[in-house]
Amino acid sequence: DLAKISKKIKDAVEFAASVKEIETLVKSIDELAKTIGQKLTKDTGVLAADANNNNGGLIAGVYGIVTDVGTKLDGLLKVNGISEDIKTKINDSKSKGTAFLSKVKGDDDLCKKDATDAHAKNAIDKNDNTGGKGKTELIALNTAIDELLKAANEAVEAAIKELTVPVKV
Repeated sequence: DLAKISKKIKDAVEFAASVKEIETLVKSIDELAKTIGQKLTKDTGVLAADANNNNGGLIAGVYGIVTDVGTKLDGLLKVNGISEDIKTKINDSKSKGTAFLSKVKGDDDLCKKDATDAHAKNAIDKNDNTGGKGKTELIALNTAIDELLKAANEAVEAAIKELTVPVKV
């Protein structure tokens, strides 16, 4: 039935778009990490070095993003018709986000206004060689979200393929 297949494709595309939005949020943390130890220059808007170790707001912002990701993942779990495989990937992503949040909120070095550049990098810069304050958990969250997006895109492809399967009479 063409109407059912069309609805299935529409639902799969909407679901994949929601997952893509979540992926974009998680990937935005990489851009925020580039601003560690930076300040905005008045009038020019150029980022310049700031040696005052004022990264607490940045850490709080990243924490807020990952919290929002968890809320959006909860919403995806309520979507009707998603496969058990995708539900598993959503729950895996949620647990990775929760692990990151727990790591950050439990660290005295990060839960203050004057979080140092080094500590902020240890938490949110995936390219930092030391880590230990959330970086590992953030990488795991990125990987889990990538897997979820891949599964969502595969669901779209599967729904579209139903259009090309010949109908048996």
